[in-house]
Amino acid sequence: MGDFDYNDLLENAEGAFLKGNKSQERLKIPDPDIIYEGRVSIVRNFADIVDMINRDPKHVAKFLMKELGIGVSIDSRRLLINRKVSYEQVKEKISQYMDSYVRCYECRAPDTEIQRIGRVDVLVCKACGAQHPIRLVREAKTSELKPEEGKEYSVTVTEVGKSGEGRSHLGGYVIVVPGGKKGQTVKVRIKKVLGTTAFSEIIASK
Repeated sequence: MGDFDYNDLLENAEGAFLKGNKSQERLKIPDPDIIYEGRVSIVRNFADIVDMINRDPKHVAKFLMKELGIGVSIDSRRLLINRKVSYEQVKEKISQYMDSYVRCYECRAPDTEIQRIGRVDVLVCKACGAQHPIRLVREAKTSELKPEEGKEYSVTVTEVGKSGEGRSHLGGYVIVVPGGKKGQTVKVRIKKVLGTTAFSEIIASK
């Protein structure tokens, strides 16, 4: 891929990234409004939160039940948690849900939807067009490795993007590899990092 094509790709990605940032700024998630009745924690504005992120309340409740390790139920517009949990715990788990099921893994925009493709749930971004299998936030953060501009890395291209560019992953980052072919292992130099997407150039093939 020539320099013109690469620059076009980078310019388009920057536009999507900026658009995603603006979209993310518009999304103001309400803080959980929690009261306690005996040993039960009640999130009074649960419906307001799930309406804002445009997700199925049952899906969010199931995630919280699994993450908190306790039974939960939906009562009209409220969420009942069968144990006393703190405001900080609930807020952290909602943030984890956002990172796993709402925010785009590439541009971080919240304008996404979950689609079932074959047997896989895929997060589809309306802002930048990215499509990625759903991954839990704890899995996404197993590696703290962060690609740095100007540094070189050995990566394996695992997929091909809509524009024909190769793509790989490094820690929680997507590495765009212009000219890379699926299955190819290459040495790349990072030219620019935008959010969780790093743009590279191939300097050697293995």
